[in-house]
Amino acid sequence: MSSLDLININAKQTPVINRLHDCMMMARAYAHAIRDNAQDDGTATPLDLVASFQETYEEIIAALAEAASV
Repeated sequence: MSSLDLININAKQTPVINRLHDCMMMARAYAHAIRDNAQDDGTATPLDLVASFQETYEEIIAALAEAASV
C-alpha cells in the first residue's frame, strides 16, 4: 500500500483505512473475475445487479467525501 503510506493518517483511522483499501482491492479483483467470466461465457451480468453494486459504491464515496470535509 505504498501510495497510502505517503498520506498523513491518524492512528485511529489507519487500521480502518488499511482494511477498506484491502477490501477495495479484493472487490476490484472480483469485478474483473465477473467480467472475465461473462466474457468467457458470453453471458451478460444483469444490469440490476450492476446498479446495486454502483449504489453501494456511491454510498462508500459519499461517506468518504463527508469524512474528508470535516
